[in-house]
Amino acid sequence: MTRYKPGMTQTRTLIAFNTATASENKIHDDSVASRFGFTGGLVPGVDVFAYLAHAPMAAWGMDWLRGGAMRARFYKPVYDGEPTTVTSVAEGDGLTLTCSARGEMCATGSAGRKGAAAPIELLGLGVMPEMDTRPRASMESLKVGATLGTLREVYRREAGLEHIEAVRDDAALYEDGGVANAAWLLRRANYVLAENVMLGPWIHVESAINMHSLLRDGEELEVRAVVADNVDAKGHLMVVLDVQMLSAARHVMSCRHWAIYEPRQVREAR
Repeated sequence: MTRYKPGMTQTRTLIAFNTATASENKIHDDSVASRFGFTGGLVPGVDVFAYLAHAPMAAWGMDWLRGGAMRARFYKPVYDGEPTTVTSVAEGDGLTLTCSARGEMCATGSAGRKGAAAPIELLGLGVMPEMDTRPRASMESLKVGATLGTLREVYRREAGLEHIEAVRDDAALYEDGGVANAAWLLRRANYVLAENVMLGPWIHVESAINMHSLLRDGEELEVRAVVADNVDAKGHLMVVLDVQMLSAARHVMSCRHWAIYEPRQVREAR
């Protein structure tokens, strides 16, 4: 593990990779993203989160996955194939994190070795709609307080290893994929949104997570979500989800997840 002392700075440079070129979310497609003023398809925010999450994992190892915390916000895009630098600075009992590309700050975050305790009250279960009957994402279909359909998935080591490689992390930190990494889990917060409503091009803008236990190869993950807010933010329609992830009734991760589900440009075009 990396040994941090107060004020110590670590930097890590990687080559970004767009894992979502085939995604239903066309903000990751070069031609669609260009219509929004971007120079190419965006690397998913959950993958930029993974770039940032390497630092606390390297610093604290499995202790962080069992009970740590992290928050990240995404300001500017990271593009496929470009050198991307993550900087972590030790401050008190935590880390301050930044991600930059093209000489620009793209994301900021912070991580702590100890996060909040697991929620006492469980979010409700919901029925997942069929993919072809999902309602369009809107103020009505994502009403504040609405319980979304519950997502269930079994974690497999092979899928974990594939994800670790794609986000340029170190498999040895996760027992060679035997344990799910935090960004793999966070991606399910995207999935629970996308499988409940029909989305056009949309943008993940921020996440705050608390870790509670390890998810291991072969264990089933249950993802519950409730709409915490749905607002017009400078012309963008943004939804905020409260998400709980459980396995065999124990908490694995809880998080708050922010996403622009209808960018201003889409509304203006309509």
